[in-house]
Amino acid sequence: MRNLIVFIAVLAAILAAAFLFRVQPSGTATVFRSGSRVIVRTTPLYVRAIGAASCHAPMIGDRLVFEGDVPNDQFTTHIRFTYTTPPSVPANWPDGDWCTSLATRVRVPAMPLLDLLDHRRESGDRIAAAIEQDLRAAGILATISARVDLPPGFERLRAVAEVARRVEKTRPVIFIGLDGADWQLLDGYMASGAMPNLKRLVTEGMRGPLETELPPLSPLVWTTIMTGVSPLQHQILDFTRFNPITHEKEPITSDERRAPAIWNMLTYGGKSCAQFGLWATYAAEPLQAINVSDRLFTFLYSNPAPAVVYPPQKQSWAEQRVHDAEKAIDFARIREFLPSVTDSEFAANPANPYANPVSALRRILVDTEIYRRLSLDYLQTHVPDLTIVYFEGTDTIGHEFAPFAPPKQSQISQADYDRYSGVPEKYFRYIDTVIGDYFKFDAVIVIASDHGFRWTEGRPAEVSSTATATAAKWHRNEGIFVVWGAKPQPPKGIREICRVLRELTGLPELDYARYFQRAAPPPAPASRRASDEDLAKLRALGYIGSNESTRSAVPQTDTKTGGAYNNAGLILRNEHRIDEAIASFEHAIAIEPHYASAMWNLSETLFDANRDLDRADALLISAMQNGLADAARFIIRRSIAYKNARSLRLLEEAVAASPNNPEMLIFRGRYRMDQRDCAGALSDFLIAEKGNNALAFASAGLAQMCLGDLGAAQQSFAHARELDPTLKLPR
Repeated sequence: MRNLIVFIAVLAAILAAAFLFRVQPSGTATVFRSGSRVIVRTTPLYVRAIGAASCHAPMIGDRLVFEGDVPNDQFTTHIRFTYTTPPSVPANWPDGDWCTSLATRVRVPAMPLLDLLDHRRESGDRIAAAIEQDLRAAGILATISARVDLPPGFERLRAVAEVARRVEKTRPVIFIGLDGADWQLLDGYMASGAMPNLKRLVTEGMRGPLETELPPLSPLVWTTIMTGVSPLQHQILDFTRFNPITHEKEPITSDERRAPAIWNMLTYGGKSCAQFGLWATYAAEPLQAINVSDRLFTFLYSNPAPAVVYPPQKQSWAEQRVHDAEKAIDFARIREFLPSVTDSEFAANPANPYANPVSALRRILVDTEIYRRLSLDYLQTHVPDLTIVYFEGTDTIGHEFAPFAPPKQSQISQADYDRYSGVPEKYFRYIDTVIGDYFKFDAVIVIASDHGFRWTEGRPAEVSSTATATAAKWHRNEGIFVVWGAKPQPPKGIREICRVLRELTGLPELDYARYFQRAAPPPAPASRRASDEDLAKLRALGYIGSNESTRSAVPQTDTKTGGAYNNAGLILRNEHRIDEAIASFEHAIAIEPHYASAMWNLSETLFDANRDLDRADALLISAMQNGLADAARFIIRRSIAYKNARSLRLLEEAVAASPNNPEMLIFRGRYRMDQRDCAGALSDFLIAEKGNNALAFASAGLAQMCLGDLGAAQQSFAHARELDPTLKLPR
């Protein structure tokens, strides 16, 4: 029994020692913190401080060492010092164990930009002195070294003396980009009370239409708005480019731009700009405030690449806003816009969120909420000279829900109309509350859109609003602009918005192009997957075709895609630079041999110039074979225009290439009727009838009358009336 007691006592002593005593390597201290008390153990064997949080710190001699990178809004400072701990810390000391709380307490003060650029060492000394003073007040004596590490591109924030001495002090300006916003819709919402904040801006400020530029594609037009020059000058000509190293297709990048944007101009003048979400802004260029590029948020992956935000110290902050926004758009929030949504619809996570209205609505709301939160959170503590906030949802909501909007279109079922017709107004009410959030910042407010949208009468009835080939048919050429809080010279078109922003921010009229440096290339992606998913996003939105190739068909010395050359050709043609336009379309087809749009544009350009008509017709037929929307209508229109033997030849070649197209068969049949070839016409009409086309049956009846078969004609007319009672037919 005695031996058992001794054993238990020894065991208890061992366990107590194991609990109380600790071993640590030499050159290391363990620091305990209990409330305000600080206890340090420096010996190799030491006794724990019960109930206190602990951490380990390196030592030199008898002093502890702190070393780490401390971020500020625009730069990081490497801080190193040795110190002895005080017996206690002040009441305002940060929470956490000693190491964590000390790292939190070591704060880097804001520094003037020019000091960082021109006097980096002296700035580091001032930072060290400020930290020393703060720690001394807490009873910590330390000798601090501080090294300022500026992010790449920071030197580009240096003002240009010639510009800076001519700038004027002005009120801050907030620019709100509403993609696709259209007065035909917004005027009705203002009149009904759905958008009171926009109505206030319009009533108290100035408003007007804003003519877009063709082609009205977002990267081209928004870059024109921000630079004030033609896409031929700024060279953002497509949604994508070929990576100069891998030669694979990827979303367009900021280093493709060849002209200064308004944020560059402000930087030259020593002024600040914050930019949130505009197209073609990745990698994020250095700005004196913040630059959140268009790659921050995508629906397919959750880890943005480096250089998405500038300064890089703000990227984690921006990513947290994305997380917060995604969390905020929950089931209850979706039901505010669509009360009939079900749990399973909300939980669905399709690869293409635009495949159905419910998932599309969720994506639109998340996207809008992200940039609302980012901009408002930033403006709470920083109000730059110019803040740019871009909302894509005002266009995407149209592509997804305009077909369901009132007045009801015949092809929309009553059930779908009842379910979805109220979504657009609810979304624009939300946009109106977002607009109202910016009133509190005592700033001039400017609103503009890149183009309009067909929301009311005249909407395409049989044309998809989301398919790549037809989505643009829902756009109108007339967008909007609003200015509140100032009265600049009104803009005459898209390019003039940049001039308005320069005027409002006090920038002089200068040739800013002579100071311009292209943005730095983006960092190489960590994997091909990220770029592939960005392209998938563009396909899902209808911005690029699903069958577009990922590599050029010919060796290239530049990064431009077939789409870029095609769009350049359209602009050149609009400027009557026909030879250059033809060369550009030819280049587009060389890069993308199955590119129907470029084939059609080259065909039409040759036809209008009365050049090489055989090739023009061959290109038109090839475009049809490669999926050109409305190809049959274009072929018919050209056949009518020829008014000679070429008309029938084009039709024959087109029908041979697409032998079952009812539109072309009916037109060729009518052409044959005019030539008194009633049997040939009937043959065409009978083939066209296989599509259950009322016009084909009516045309067949006319051919049968021409051939004297009145009984068959009556049957054809009767069938045509069954298919379409509105047709006017012989009795």
